[in-house]
Amino acid sequence: MNDETRQHMIYGLVLIIILLGGYAYHVHTMTQLRHDFLLQLVQSEENIKELIDITTKQLIANDQQIQDSTTKQINQVTSILEDVEKQSSQQISQLNADLAKTQAESKQQLDDLSKQVSTINVKSKGFSDIIPDLLPKVVSVRTDLGLGSGAIVSSSGHVVTNYHVIKGIKALQIRDYEGNIYQGALIGYDEAKDIALLRIVSNNDFPSFTFGDSDAVRVGETVIAIGSPSGLDFTVTEGIISAVNRVGPNGLSGYLQTDVPINPGNSGGPLVDSRGEIIGINNFKLRDAESLGFAIGSNQVKDTVDTFI
Repeated sequence: MNDETRQHMIYGLVLIIILLGGYAYHVHTMTQLRHDFLLQLVQSEENIKELIDITTKQLIANDQQIQDSTTKQINQVTSILEDVEKQSSQQISQLNADLAKTQAESKQQLDDLSKQVSTINVKSKGFSDIIPDLLPKVVSVRTDLGLGSGAIVSSSGHVVTNYHVIKGIKALQIRDYEGNIYQGALIGYDEAKDIALLRIVSNNDFPSFTFGDSDAVRVGETVIAIGSPSGLDFTVTEGIISAVNRVGPNGLSGYLQTDVPINPGNSGGPLVDSRGEIIGINNFKLRDAESLGFAIGSNQVKDTVDTFI
């Protein structure tokens, strides 16, 4: 082998070594790059996973905050609605109460106005228009000792009269305006006030008086006394109130003084105002004073009657 051939072989070996070294370097470099890439990929996956975890936690936290905030707002709105409903209910109740009060006041004013109109009409026409309605409410009280009058004060036939009309009696009959005669029963009495309450023994319904307010009676007011002096015929006598709150022979006040003639048979009969209400029960007159009669005020009479009915 000559030198030239040897030289070529050496060059070839060197070239092969260089190529192998380059290949080995390339392989090493690629392996290192692959390794670095894998490391970066793993790191990226971990970073992405961490980012996903953080994002998930934030989303969960945000969702919880949103849910809490929404729940709080719903509760606030619910509370506001409940307050509004409560206030509305209270306002409605107050409005209903005010409306009922207004209606009651309006009704009372209307009733008062109607009574005033009725009074005006009665005063302008006299008592003639209401007397036919009053007479059936008056009775004659007939006893074995004498006669008196009375006023029916309930539909079941309770009759108020003077106690002296029935004091010491053994027999009692009651005659109405139509001429019907009934047995009477004593329910109760107050001897000091000279008031007695009887009852017609019957299952019939009877027209009855209502009590007026004797404290509201004024001097000069026109009144009528209804009674049955003879026990048969009913009479109506008109007069005026001369004085109020007089003291009676029993020492009690509340008597009405009137110039309406009161005869013995009229005792216990009603003293009636222009509204057709009882304002007193005719009680007595002064001797030798034809126009000086006295009636027990209706408020005292009603108080006594209410204790027995």
